[in-house]
Amino acid sequence: MTEPLIPKDRIPWRHLALFGWLPSPLKVLAYRLLLGYRIGRGVRFSFGGVVVGKVVEIGDFVEIGFLAVVQGRRIKIGRYSSVGVMSYVSCETIEIGEDARIREQVYVGGPQLPESRFVLGSRTIILQLAFINPTKPVIIGDDTGIGGHCLIFTHGVWLSAFDGYPVSYEPVTLGNSVWLPWRVSVMPGTTIGDGTVIGANSVVSGTIPPNCLAVGFPARVIRSAPEFPRRLSDSERSALLATIMTEFDRYVQHSGVAISERASFRLYTRRGKTWRLLWLGATWPPPVAPDRGDTVLSEAALPADALTALRERGVHWLDLGGHTRSRDGSPLTEELALYVGRYGVRLTRDA
Repeated sequence: MTEPLIPKDRIPWRHLALFGWLPSPLKVLAYRLLLGYRIGRGVRFSFGGVVVGKVVEIGDFVEIGFLAVVQGRRIKIGRYSSVGVMSYVSCETIEIGEDARIREQVYVGGPQLPESRFVLGSRTIILQLAFINPTKPVIIGDDTGIGGHCLIFTHGVWLSAFDGYPVSYEPVTLGNSVWLPWRVSVMPGTTIGDGTVIGANSVVSGTIPPNCLAVGFPARVIRSAPEFPRRLSDSERSALLATIMTEFDRYVQHSGVAISERASFRLYTRRGKTWRLLWLGATWPPPVAPDRGDTVLSEAALPADALTALRERGVHWLDLGGHTRSRDGSPLTEELALYVGRYGVRLTRDA
């Protein structure tokens, strides 16, 4: 059979044979020395996990899962992001922000054009078995969630345009803090505004405004500001955080963590190691100064001078009011950050 003019290497067999089997440290070294990739510290590749591109930049502590493939002409993956087991991401240009998560068996690919572009914002997540077609650009903003089995298309064609059937090639844009629950279909040319939620099993086409709830086939707005989303009072926020912390303590205790109190700190002990948490309301400075390695949980936004002091002292923080967190963290910091994420709370890492 005659090969086409342009080869279509959907699976990079040669690259997999050369690099896929290498242990992570050797793969990082080979990528740096042989292919000229820019790779940060703490990057981990599982067996068969590969990144294939001409210009590649991978930030600190990125993880590429078992048999995961990321391939394109230009690839940039931000720090602390991950691509899950057996996921496939293929596009001319791939840009993934910080703390983004592509879970297991996600497929991103399809026919390519010079402008094909897949942009995934910071602190986003794409859950299992989602399908995204970025023939035309797919732009997904920060803090957005794509549920499992969701479908995003930028082209729709099968029957001949010469016979009068419709053919569409149009980009898709999802704003910041958009939520697509499971089994949402997004059609070519769709734009969804910031802060909007789409009902499960909906089909979205056209433009959906920001800060609303849209459901149906096709999706229609049924609720919008100020009724949606409902704004909480300060007392309601404090009560909610107290509930979250009660549930967090119950969760970690179930996994063998002992909790105690000492001098304004909450102590979490596991396997002989102890981490301290200082939980603040709207008070700064705190009654007791935290030390290096401690974690500060603040309900109100921390002032700039407080953040400077925490950095200088080597203290980790989760600033719920300011929507920020320390660049790194102790195991307690990381576990708590993951847990508040269950309530939709995502925090920007300090630069």
